Amino acid sequence: MNALSKESNSFHTERANIYDRQKVGLVVKERSVSRIAACVLLLLSSIFPSASSQLLPEADIECDDLVEIDPSTGFRSIIVNCEVTNPSSGSENIEFTYEAGVLTASGPESLTLGAGESESFDVVIGSEEGQEKGSYEVNVSGVVTEWNGVPVNIFGFSDEEVVEVEILPYTQCSLNPPSALFVDAGEDVSFSARYECSSNEENRLEVSLHLLEKDSTQEGMWPSGFNDLSDGGCEIQNPMGSVECQFLLTTPPNLQSKWEGCLIIVDESTTPQWSCSGDFSFPLTVNERDVSPSSVGIDVNGSILEDFGVTEENQNYVIGGSLAVVVASFALVIFLRKRN
Repeated sequence: MNALSKESNSFHTERANIYDRQKVGLVVKERSVSRIAACVLLLLSSIFPSASSQLLPEADIECDDLVEIDPSTGFRSIIVNCEVTNPSSGSENIEFTYEAGVLTASGPESLTLGAGESESFDVVIGSEEGQEKGSYEVNVSGVVTEWNGVPVNIFGFSDEEVVEVEILPYTQCSLNPPSALFVDAGEDVSFSARYECSSNEENRLEVSLHLLEKDSTQEGMWPSGFNDLSDGGCEIQNPMGSVECQFLLTTPPNLQSKWEGCLIIVDESTTPQWSCSGDFSFPLTVNERDVSPSSVGIDVNGSILEDFGVTEENQNYVIGGSLAVVVASFALVIFLRKRN
């Protein structure tokens, strides 16, 4: 029994070794086939150089050469159209990579194309908020990893396309104005307003005050008496600047009728909507000067009688007594003249 057991174990061991050898042989055979196929490709390219473009794996990539990103539109990304072509005589699997530097780029990871086929694909290129203006490059690369099912990525059959991306300059500003202003003629108006800008360029902008009459569509000569006496200028430093501006405005002292309009605060590079309903405007109303004469009659408000402590309750007695004194004095004068 022991001898038979040993022989049985030896038989199973030999069968297992045979199976292992078969597996190893298959792996070696597959690798050998791949290497032989690759060598055949290289040999054919050296023997028939004119036909190598059709026999060897190859990928041709074409993309839009120049694109622009305009952050002022509110969009910081753009879609680039690309096309990849397989000019060879076999099917290919092509893998893509994207290099964008400070920008971002994304697209398909891979595509499979038959012999002579082409396919379009999109690459999305984006920028960060406040990305500095200027030109940037994005590389779209494709490498053939399989050709007719044979791995060929080690041979580096690839193509690359460079896309130039232009980030346009922009500056967008906004105003946080005070509430509506109401003053009397001749009064000075002192107020503050916050001015903010979003920009991708280095600049310094002067912020100024403008006066617009109601229903006007452009700024003309300021009416006499309106003067900007603000102490010093108001400037904003970009990119991404913010400043609190202080203003002092005089008003005409002799207005005969109410003046209605608005004030506009804007920087030198921004063209505002010249309207009192625009984003950079806020209302201003100057009431006319009170030119009514002082009351001297029996009206209590502002009268001379009020200065002497005469009230509405006793003013009739005071006035009646005063008239009696005047009449008596007049009669006395006439009597003395007749007597003489």
